[in-house]
Amino acid sequence: MRQDCPDKRKRTERGALADLETDLVVVGTGAAGCGAALAGLARGLRVVVVEKSERLGGATASSLGGLWVPENHLMAAAGLSDSLDAARAYMKFLSGGYALAPMTEAYLQSSRIALRDFADAGVPFRLLRGLPDHYYPQAKGSVADGRLVEAMPIARDALGPWGDRLEEGVYNEAGVSWGDAIAWGGLGARQNWPEHELEARRQRRLLAAGPALVGQFLARLMAADVPILAGFRAERLILEDGRVAGVVGPRRIRATRGVVLASGGYEGSPELVNRFEGLPDWMNIFPRSVEGDGLVMGSELGAAVWRVPNNLAMLVGYAIPSPTEPGEWVFFSAGLRGLSYPHSIVVNDQARRFCDESQFQHVVAGLTRFDLGAHRHPNLPAWMLFDAQYLRRYSFARRPPGADLPDWVMRADTLPELAGVLGLDATALADTIARFNAGAERGEDPEHGRGSSAFARSTAGDPHAKHPNLGTLAEPPFCAVRIKLGGISAAGLLTDPDARVQHVRGRPIPGLYACGNAAAPTESGAGYQAGISLMRGLTFGWLAARHAVGAAG
Repeated sequence: MRQDCPDKRKRTERGALADLETDLVVVGTGAAGCGAALAGLARGLRVVVVEKSERLGGATASSLGGLWVPENHLMAAAGLSDSLDAARAYMKFLSGGYALAPMTEAYLQSSRIALRDFADAGVPFRLLRGLPDHYYPQAKGSVADGRLVEAMPIARDALGPWGDRLEEGVYNEAGVSWGDAIAWGGLGARQNWPEHELEARRQRRLLAAGPALVGQFLARLMAADVPILAGFRAERLILEDGRVAGVVGPRRIRATRGVVLASGGYEGSPELVNRFEGLPDWMNIFPRSVEGDGLVMGSELGAAVWRVPNNLAMLVGYAIPSPTEPGEWVFFSAGLRGLSYPHSIVVNDQARRFCDESQFQHVVAGLTRFDLGAHRHPNLPAWMLFDAQYLRRYSFARRPPGADLPDWVMRADTLPELAGVLGLDATALADTIARFNAGAERGEDPEHGRGSSAFARSTAGDPHAKHPNLGTLAEPPFCAVRIKLGGISAAGLLTDPDARVQHVRGRPIPGLYACGNAAAPTESGAGYQAGISLMRGLTFGWLAARHAVGAAG
């Protein structure tokens, strides 16, 4: 379906950009925004998409691109069984009691339908095989395979001028999807990936993982001539007769059916991070443009804000020099790309381990723990330690296995020397590593159970090692990087099962919707499961568009 497009170059006599009028304005070009836009288009709405950055994709383009969809149509086609009852039990476990039941139910009932609708609209998906739920098999309702889905790769050149204007994180290898990584042995088996295939994908300028998810939706929007206005910072909402009727930025855009806020969380705003997260060693994991604009605009109209008290939707990693901005440092997520590999551990400033490093949620829980007696976070600061065996076998900080160690990495030829560099007690560090090495030689971790997770073994271990997640630290140089915390916002706009933003008085704000990280994670509560964050954006974006069809002003 093609739609009539406002002339983006039309100006008034004074030279200012003229107002636009449409049915639905979507703020943001991540999965949530693109999903809302495509869902609106499929229902016959005129849609305009605005993006604050000059680049598209937001936080989605930094991700692995997985979508968690229980009982999806691709599972059925592959002969895999699932049920909403099982998924409901699993989400209850995930939530830790912090989810809102109507929102969980909306996700469960609508995610599979939304996925099928997007597929019918031309977005190609495939199962991400071989990847169990995070808490399989111990959590009730968890499954071994089939709930995770990903978009098919797409060439940059298929996106015309937008092809070179997609955000890209520093985590993923160009052209490699999460499914590819699993099929090739997992992220820890990088040394065994087919180099000829990797080079072919680079030559084809293939997008995969999160960038492919954005790219596939973007291609469908482009085919319908949906206006996409990059560099458009939405600053406030238009309110008329108690109803949201558009946005104001470089120009006014009026919307007869409403506005969808899909502008992401506040991870790039130090002020909002301090207000809602309050954790030391926090580092933004997303593009700088993700600064809580939706939260601010909604709050100005009296929108309610909801915060999950115990946020496990966080990542652990370390800072690396930015590959695009000299002098700047960016977050490198190491939860699935380093901490879980053999020949590495994490220690606190007492030189003690405190978690199962192969499961990054366990690391998060350890890092965020607060000791009432000491009145501090006892496991911050923390360091990832690794040795020469690690460097020979595994990729580090985007470098291939065996590459020279960057000069910003702390290192020493002996463990006592490394303890001195880090300011740790040398005897305590030697004792910690001796105990870990003794267990690793036996293929076990009696202290923290490292390597017991099926998810960690399948996606973030080394299948060619003696144990996928365990290996000694015994060969110099001994190296260290300081661990940083980052994550998905714990707070967001409170919404209902139609993605309508709720007023502090407990009623919907007419014409205002929110989805993705701009909305509070009320469907999943405290828990983290790969693929829920992106799929909740798509699902509630789809629900927002469905509701907006009948919401004429």
